[in-house]
Amino acid sequence: MELWVRIGRTKKKFQGSMRSVMESVVKEGKGKKNVELLSFHAGQKERRRLKRELRANGRDLMKTASSLARWFYLRDLRRTSRRIKELKRRAKYLSKGEVLYCPKVMERVKELEGQLGEIKSKIEELKVG
Repeated sequence: MELWVRIGRTKKKFQGSMRSVMESVVKEGKGKKNVELLSFHAGQKERRRLKRELRANGRDLMKTASSLARWFYLRDLRRTSRRIKELKRRAKYLSKGEVLYCPKVMERVKELEGQLGEIKSKIEELKVG
């Protein structure tokens, strides 16, 4: 995806995946008064998605970029939490009425919970008032 944006008085070009472009737009435009979409080039699905989000957010590029970037991170958040739930379910075993978990799997769960914290902080960073 390639996106040309006017932030204040300067023109900027953002290029890369839709996720990285939208994240960059939010970071660059945060706190600025005037953020305007000049043009964009992308595949058909990305064009349709961007246009739909722009209409839904009243042609506000910052809100659109924020909602798209947050959507990608929310998807990762759900995927990671499902993975944690699945690992815990598979690692569970009963011993004389007690529920125990495999220690190796619980190490992996701890790593995934750390990733969940990082994803949640990214989502908070990308919120636009």
